[in-house]
Amino acid sequence: MVVVWALFAIDTILVATNSVLPVDVPVATFIQSVPWGPVTLVFDAINLTGGYPQAALGVLVVVVLFIWQRRSGYLTAIGAISSLLDNLLKELLARQRPTSALVHILEPAPGYSYPSGHAVFFTWLSFMLAFFLGPHVRPRYRWLLWAGAGVVIALTCVARVWAGAHWPSDVAGGVLLALGWSMFVLWLAERWPPLPRWKWFQRGARPPEGQPRNQPRADSRVPK
Repeated sequence: MVVVWALFAIDTILVATNSVLPVDVPVATFIQSVPWGPVTLVFDAINLTGGYPQAALGVLVVVVLFIWQRRSGYLTAIGAISSLLDNLLKELLARQRPTSALVHILEPAPGYSYPSGHAVFFTWLSFMLAFFLGPHVRPRYRWLLWAGAGVVIALTCVARVWAGAHWPSDVAGGVLLALGWSMFVLWLAERWPPLPRWKWFQRGARPPEGQPRNQPRADSRVPK
C-alpha cells in the first residue's frame, strides 16, 4: 500500500509540474497506432460509461454486496470515495486534456484530465469485487478473479488513451489512486474493526479462521 501511494504521489507531482510528461505522447501515439480490431467495440463500451451509467453501476454493485454480505457492501461504498478524491484532484490540478495537435481525438471530453475518472472507477470496482468474491471461490481458481480484474483495468486505461480523452499518466494516476484508497479502506477495517455492538455493520462478515459463525457471546456463559 505504501508503494502504491508513493507512486501516486510521484505521478501527481510530475503532472503538477509538467503539462505533458515525456512518456505521454509516445505511449499515446503507440496505443492509437495499434490495429485493435474488434477490441475497439470494448473500448467504445467503456468510454460510454462515463457519468450516470458509472454511478448507476456503482450503486448497483454496492447494493448487491450489501444484501449478500453487509460488511462487504459498506467497505465497497467507502472505497467509492476514491471517485470524490478524483474530482477534487481534477479541480486542484486543472490539467488540460490531450489536444488534437499532439494526438488523435476520437472522443472530445469535458472537464480536466488528471486523474482519469474511468480508471478510478473501474479499478475500485474490479479490486473490491475480486477481494470480496475471492474467499468464496476455490483457492486454485482465485487467480482468475484477479486476472479478470486486471484485464478490466488494463482495457479501461487503454480505452481512455485510445480515445484521446486522457494521457497515459492520467490513467496511471487513476489506477494508483483507486488502488491505494481501496487498500487503505481494507487495511483500516482489519486494523480497527467495528465495535461488537455495531451489528448493522458486521452482519454477513466471515468469522476468523476456525471460529464458528454463530459462536455464543462470552458473557452469555457467565453464570449470574
